[in-house]
Amino acid sequence: MIECKKFIFDVDATLVDTQVVIDNIWKKWCKTVGVRYETMSKYIHGRKIEETLSCIGMEFSNVTEVNKVKTIATQEMKCAKAIPNSHDFLSKLGPDCWSIATSGPRAVATTSLEASGFTLPKVMICAEDVARGKPAPDPFLKAAEALGAKPEDCVAVEDSPSGVLSAKKAGCFTIALLTSHTREELKSADLIVNGFDELKLTCSPIGTYQVHRAY
Repeated sequence: MIECKKFIFDVDATLVDTQVVIDNIWKKWCKTVGVRYETMSKYIHGRKIEETLSCIGMEFSNVTEVNKVKTIATQEMKCAKAIPNSHDFLSKLGPDCWSIATSGPRAVATTSLEASGFTLPKVMICAEDVARGKPAPDPFLKAAEALGAKPEDCVAVEDSPSGVLSAKKAGCFTIALLTSHTREELKSADLIVNGFDELKLTCSPIGTYQVHRAY
């Protein structure tokens, strides 16, 4: 059991089932520049668009290509759906007790969350809000600060190795969902579960939350 005051969630493959959507975004982009998707797919999850493009090749690391990916992503994310049981989990949290920390641009994150039926949280830390994206700790440090909490009083929920590393570096207790990567790839997380149905959330009389394994 872990006790905490606030929660910080990634978006893609954590709250929103965007695994196939993200693959399609980059497949479409690859066709526009003649890059084989198979050679760059390992760079796409858990990174800012700019960082993914830099990994593929510095010739693609420019505003034109970033905007091209954003345009494709904003359209594709309209098809996004919620991760099973994510709505139920969030319904137990107060509106001031959770935030987003995503590598995605704000417009894309907003589109996917709203398409999946979520009410946008008051705090959303997106790609534009940090100089260094995941796996640097900046997104989670900034989210904790905006929530008025210390990172060690926050539980981070992630799905990618870079996201887990980012949250751990920030000092958050980190839960990894097995929605996009293997248990071995996520082994640095404090707790690994298949999905939200394996988590039980309760609220204490003093306003803190306890997270237990449901079974």
